[in-house]
Amino acid sequence: NYWRGPIWININYMVLRALRRHYLPVPGPYAKFAGTIYTSLRNNLINNIAKEHARTGFIWEQYHPLTGRGQKTHPFTGWSSLVTLIMAEYY
Repeated sequence: NYWRGPIWININYMVLRALRRHYLPVPGPYAKFAGTIYTSLRNNLINNIAKEHARTGFIWEQYHPLTGRGQKTHPFTGWSSLVTLIMAEYY
């Protein structure tokens, strides 16, 4: 299935943006957990895209949910280029 299953950078960007803007700054019992999710997701995305770029020389449209391998269209500098904003933490 094209939309269900693969890792899409644009969707993950929106999740990171929501965590950073709406959950991390709010004091309460879940702020620390939101920070853990944010840091883990951000690091996993950056590291996986960098690893796949080093392996293949391409930025991919989407990534396999279990292996992290790039799949479908390449080179793809559409929404996958959002990784640069993720690296800069510009939301």
